[in-house]
Amino acid sequence: MTKTVLVRLRYGALLAFLTVFSSTYAQSPTNLTSNIALIAPAQTDFAPSAFFSSTSQIVAAFNAARRAEETQLGLPANSLGNLSLPANYATFSPNDRALFLINQERIARSGVTYPGTTAVLGLPMEAVESALVTTAQNHAAFLVASNTFSHTGAGGSTSFDRVNATYPAGCQTGMGYAENIYVACSSSATTPTFLVEQAIFNWLYRDSATGWGHRKAMLIQNNDIYVAPPPNTLRGYVNDHGSASSEGFLGIGIASTPVGAYSASCSGSFAGHVVVMNIADPTANAGCTFAATDALPVHLLYFSGVSREGKAVLGWSTTWEDNNLGFDILKSRDAQAFEKIGFVKGNGTVSETRAYGWADDEVTPGETYYYRLQQSDVNGRTELSKIVAVQIESANRDRYLFPNPSADGRFTLVASGSDHLTVKLLNTAGMELSVRTSANTASMDVVPGQPLPPGLYWVKVQEGNGRVQNVLRLLIGH
Repeated sequence: MTKTVLVRLRYGALLAFLTVFSSTYAQSPTNLTSNIALIAPAQTDFAPSAFFSSTSQIVAAFNAARRAEETQLGLPANSLGNLSLPANYATFSPNDRALFLINQERIARSGVTYPGTTAVLGLPMEAVESALVTTAQNHAAFLVASNTFSHTGAGGSTSFDRVNATYPAGCQTGMGYAENIYVACSSSATTPTFLVEQAIFNWLYRDSATGWGHRKAMLIQNNDIYVAPPPNTLRGYVNDHGSASSEGFLGIGIASTPVGAYSASCSGSFAGHVVVMNIADPTANAGCTFAATDALPVHLLYFSGVSREGKAVLGWSTTWEDNNLGFDILKSRDAQAFEKIGFVKGNGTVSETRAYGWADDEVTPGETYYYRLQQSDVNGRTELSKIVAVQIESANRDRYLFPNPSADGRFTLVASGSDHLTVKLLNTAGMELSVRTSANTASMDVVPGQPLPPGLYWVKVQEGNGRVQNVLRLLIGH
């Protein structure tokens, strides 16, 4: 049983700058076409009194759901990667586990192009915020005490009323979502260890009855385009607080009843276990203070990989680090089984942007390799990045684009006789986009005539007589 609150708001024409590179119109992932079933007992299927009993079940369930999402929505196989949990995940508080898990689901969709979208931005949420935790916990306790299951709270308050009252005026921005609620029933009054993971799974992957509102609340970026085309979108995060690589606060509340005490949702032989999730978008206004904690030891700004001179060249940067020991470089041939191929030392605790790189020369031209980072802090906590795929091109190929991916759309065509070539830039709909070029005999610099949203583009290279010589693939954004 799940429930969400949403409201339609007006959306202005001004778009926020969501990355340090360019202005982008971030989009949320597409809704699933149907709920996803699990296989018991390896993944569990949440029959009465059945809950996640181990981290291995959690990993199996979420990875099965990701594969099912790829199939339903026609995404490339393994494009959502695989969930991995830190060895000490079970020692996190329920709020920090929720933040970690939701952020892994958001990051997994970064750069993925769903049907009808450009690449999803995939920014993680910033932090758990203690005042918002109190708001969520108070509503969970109210539902249990009043034997109800509703977004209407004490004194007739709505979820928006409660979140708005959490902070002083001017310290948060109104959003189209404010709250998810969930209840599970069991034969024991003891709160299940991984109750919050079960709630998150159901909100993400079993929400068809409520129009996938819970899923949208967890994955929304700056706006939700899946309610209706602009300008009829739901307002999301503005990304004006803290690091540009994350935005938004999370608060989780949990409450359980004695057996037979929650007739609102459970029969007389079962206890009720309620989860409340509140989200808020903090502002950068002076005088606003927040008590925020973060389960993640670094904020990863981007992670990308390209083929250069017969090597896989990886690059990433952080906007801040907290006791960061460093990064293991993990490599795979199938995006399933990864092996460690190197380590890059971190910068400990810093609040400035830091850039990192790694080149893998043990690759074969024409093959595709998959890479991810495993970050570790000095206390033994770890965090896995999204997966990037690199198709290795020949080191002596005649023509290629650099950099690719391009952060802002600018790139260089490396080719002999470039001063006799013409370049056309097209989007996936085949529309030609204006560009400015500057060429010499060895290369051509290309600058788009207008800012371009992240996604896939095509570069058509023509000889002086108009004959097409190459059509090259260009990715914009990270």
